[in-house]
Amino acid sequence: MPDILKCRIEDTHNLTATVPSPGVSEGDMGLIEDTVYAWLEDYATGDLGVKIIEAERIDLPKESAAAFTKGDYVYYDDSTHTLNTTSAGRYRCGIAREDAAALTTTVEVDFWGHDAVAV
Repeated sequence: MPDILKCRIEDTHNLTATVPSPGVSEGDMGLIEDTVYAWLEDYATGDLGVKIIEAERIDLPKESAAAFTKGDYVYYDDSTHTLNTTSAGRYRCGIAREDAAALTTTVEVDFWGHDAVAV
């Protein structure tokens, strides 16, 4: 099982897509219209890869200066491709499942990227 996923793959909503150049790494995030997603594993250009768009428990990259408290909303920043604690110009896409201190690289999230809300 990939390191970022903390629940069963059967308990996620995901889609399969062809990986763009230059390839992607596990946890890389992106946005398609109003859906935030995270790549499940490392994939090379042209591979069929899995994008997670909903998961009860998943570790996702966060902005290093951001500190989360369990229960905080998480917001996707399309310019940095990370999660942040502030909403301005970002997409609300989940809730922090645990505290995450500043300078850490990830936060565990109850992720609902398919219901992302631009704020």
